[in-house]
Amino acid sequence: MDRETAAVTLRRALLLGFGFGVAAATVGIWMNLMPFVMRRFGPGTGFVALTASYEVLLGIGLGLAFAPLLRVHTALHALAMAAAYYGLQRWVAVDSPLFNMQMLVNCAGLVVVFALGAALAKWRRPLPWISAIVLMAAGLAAPAAYLAATTPPPKPTPVLPSARANAPDIVLVVLDTVRAENLSTWGYSRATSPTLTSLAQQGALFADATSPSTWSLPSHASLFTGRYPSSHGAHAEHQYLDDRFPTLAQVLQSNGYETFCITANAWISDGLGLTRGFGWQDESLRNQGGAGLGFSFPHRLLDRFGLIEADKGGDIVTTSFEGWAAARPADAERPAFVFLNFIEAHFPYHQLPHEYLWKYTDESYSKLRSISVELLGAQFGGERPAAADVAEPTIAMYDGGVLYTDWLLGRVVDALRERGTLDNTVLVVLADHGEILGEREDFFGHGPTLYQENIGVPLLVRYPSRVPAGTRVDTPVSTLGVFATILDLADVVPPPTLQVDSLAPLIRGEPGASGGTILSELHDNTRMRGGGDQPQPKDPQMQPNRRYRLLRDGDLKLVVTSKGDTHLYDLAADSEESRDLASDRPDDLSAMLAKLEIAKSALGLHDIGAELAIGENAPELDEATQERLRALGYAP
Repeated sequence: MDRETAAVTLRRALLLGFGFGVAAATVGIWMNLMPFVMRRFGPGTGFVALTASYEVLLGIGLGLAFAPLLRVHTALHALAMAAAYYGLQRWVAVDSPLFNMQMLVNCAGLVVVFALGAALAKWRRPLPWISAIVLMAAGLAAPAAYLAATTPPPKPTPVLPSARANAPDIVLVVLDTVRAENLSTWGYSRATSPTLTSLAQQGALFADATSPSTWSLPSHASLFTGRYPSSHGAHAEHQYLDDRFPTLAQVLQSNGYETFCITANAWISDGLGLTRGFGWQDESLRNQGGAGLGFSFPHRLLDRFGLIEADKGGDIVTTSFEGWAAARPADAERPAFVFLNFIEAHFPYHQLPHEYLWKYTDESYSKLRSISVELLGAQFGGERPAAADVAEPTIAMYDGGVLYTDWLLGRVVDALRERGTLDNTVLVVLADHGEILGEREDFFGHGPTLYQENIGVPLLVRYPSRVPAGTRVDTPVSTLGVFATILDLADVVPPPTLQVDSLAPLIRGEPGASGGTILSELHDNTRMRGGGDQPQPKDPQMQPNRRYRLLRDGDLKLVVTSKGDTHLYDLAADSEESRDLASDRPDDLSAMLAKLEIAKSALGLHDIGAELAIGENAPELDEATQERLRALGYAP
């Protein structure tokens, strides 16, 4: 083949590969809209555009790699590109029914779009390129358009009133997916939390804190409203927080606080109603991809080649906070409330800076990545590996993520110290939920159960003027009390909608102080786990197709389900919850069920098996409560 013929062949290969990549990118952009519509969040436009550019580059590479086949037939060249693309998808696939279906639909869509483009090119050569540009632009704009069309209009940002003189700043940090028992501050053997240990020495540590649910949406909605999931209504069966109850950010706004939200966790989003009351949010974080990198084929491919060393957005979160702290005067006119979320301990476990990935293990990157991806697939219906085979490296990766999270928290503390406002800041650190690491039916992850691994979380409070250094609170508490505690320490009157009072009396050691009602709730998460056709665990406390409600009373723990099951544990004698005492201790069971009924009535909660009334059908607040909210400035 002469030089001119070779040049023509390469140009054709380049053009066809570019067209193939554009088709792949277009299909990928529109495929991304399906989970977005289901869950009202997703990666930002910048991340989707970057992913699309990777698809185009891959298409060009495939086109050039198979250029010799153009001498045989153009269709053979196209078939080779399609086969190679599918093969690469399989090579880096996440093994689960959900991901497998997505891969097949994606590849089929690519073939259809590319074939359609080739047909249009024979009719009008510019038409496929014009169509591709329009489709890609429309796909990038669709998420914002969808949210604008389906999200209730936000209330106008209020004109901030004057704040109380010398009001403290408030920094609330959620260490996403961090369970207490894997923190050295709580007695763990590995030194995973030096920053938390230092903060505990300077403030108050709650040794036995329980989260109100087992995954991000309901737990954060509870944190922001001071109400349990079945009350605020944002959970697996209704993934949106409506505006019936004032949020912590709104309450602080109404008391003169400027409010800021910095997070790489996509669940904390406008589209889910969780950011009401925040005057500013660092939206650029959503363009980094965070934990969602594992859902992107081009990024999984780069990861397979070891070309990505990325965290889940924690460095950007911290850098944003450091920039905020450096730019804001120490004597700012108004106090600030800043919320941060670090999602570094979350799966996929291997997505860490390598210094932390290999902190507690010397296994190869390929093995760690393989285990991590396999466990990611198991979250969505894939086959679970035996815990005995993967627990040790998985826990090592998880602990590395916990240590990295603790280091990022240390940067937050240092930024406050350098700003000169650390001691006049109410600093609260907690987790939204924990993580199961193979202890229950080879399961790794969170969400499907109320075992202690999932709901036993850290909680620390630092504020030198009101919180004595080195305080330890052993009384069991609910993290639902964080809302009221922050307001208490900041001398802000709480709204009448809170279901757990301030924990500050426990910090002060007041006689008779309690941790309030300690409940956790979990709703039917069948859809969250990829549908009802997946293999289900044998453990009756890990079934996705039912609701659960937990009550703690001292060391006794009661769990009831919407199917009528009851489970009882004595955590003092059986911290691993290996012995269900429901049949052995009928008197204790009856007493706990009676206490649950009293708590349910006092809190106004529905029966665990009742049909939910949410949104327009939700019960309205009584007039007296509404009047108190209006008097406090929390309602129009």
